Amino acid sequence: MSSFAERGSVVLFSFDVGSERVELSVSSPVPLNDDQWHRVEAEKNIKEAALQLNGQYREVRSTSPQGHTRLEFYSELYVGASSGQRGFLGCMRALKINGATFDLEERAKVTPGVNPGCQGHCSSYGMHCRNGGKCVEQYNGYSCDCSLTAYDGPYCTDDVGGYFETGTLVRYDFLPEVGPFALREVNSLSGVSVPSEANLTQEELVFSFSTSSTPSILVYISSRTQDYLAVVLRHNGTLQVRYSLGGLIEPYTIDVDHRNMANGQPHSVNITRNLREIRLQLDHYPVSTYTLPETSDTQFNLVKSIFLGKVFETGQIDPIIIESRHNTPGFVGCLSRVQFNSAGTIEKLRSCLGSSAPVSTMGFLVLPNCGASPLDHLPWPRLVTPQSESWQRRDR
Repeated sequence: MSSFAERGSVVLFSFDVGSERVELSVSSPVPLNDDQWHRVEAEKNIKEAALQLNGQYREVRSTSPQGHTRLEFYSELYVGASSGQRGFLGCMRALKINGATFDLEERAKVTPGVNPGCQGHCSSYGMHCRNGGKCVEQYNGYSCDCSLTAYDGPYCTDDVGGYFETGTLVRYDFLPEVGPFALREVNSLSGVSVPSEANLTQEELVFSFSTSSTPSILVYISSRTQDYLAVVLRHNGTLQVRYSLGGLIEPYTIDVDHRNMANGQPHSVNITRNLREIRLQLDHYPVSTYTLPETSDTQFNLVKSIFLGKVFETGQIDPIIIESRHNTPGFVGCLSRVQFNSAGTIEKLRSCLGSSAPVSTMGFLVLPNCGASPLDHLPWPRLVTPQSESWQRRDR
């Protein structure tokens, strides 16, 4: 008789009663290898066998009347692995068979490859995963999952960016639309959590850039309606944020007139909006707060696409951007750490080499590390021996 997890989201319970081999399976709608506790209950009696996961997912099957009424075992009990199977990596507790609780902690003290307790590597070293990176347990250590961040590297600290040459743009489509000509498709930037037909009353846009060229478009977020958000550099190198959410004759603008940001130095921009309140932070300067007029709408309707460097859009574009030549020839310089909304990211410009929507590019995009801020130097992930960490796991 055995019970084990398969493919990260399925638990199997199998046994042989003499006449046939019986196997039950329960699927979970979410992965079971998520570093969360899961409860498995397997039962066999004279009439039926049952398997239950987390108290809610259950399969029941009648047993064959020709089989043995009692299971007869002639070998040792294996927990975590058996001969020829891949071993369990993780924590196990509260093992109970026929009402008897097994003392796993005492057995772990005398079993090679198993340690008592359930404290993993991430509890001690997870803080090294920076910028929202997720610590992932490994057998001899840990790793940092940076897939939902705008960073790369072993600790999610490599500030990844791309150098835009004249006429280059990158476009991410939330609501895909077939345009009048085909853009060269590139690798999908996973993790953006803006749903189809999204209507936003709050958003956060974070990015970094460096350039010596003006005027130019840094980021432009379009919609199926006339709503948009544009961040541009004007002719004198100062930053301007342009919000158009409806209700106003002209877009609401935020002008940062006191600083030339087209000086070839790296700069960071953080824009957050909650209904009418807009907060803007540039570099490490204090946050400035602005308020949309009472006549302005507060809902960003049907968010469609994000453009980096230049806009190519079939819908309405801010006419000032066209008339002021922000879009011609476009941004020239480095854009990095582009992130829209805290739960979703235009992940890494370095990912833009591939062949799948919804990300497209025009022009020539060079993908170096052109980070916009100094990074902390951290040690590489260390290997941790089974004896040096206090947690229970099973080798293969």
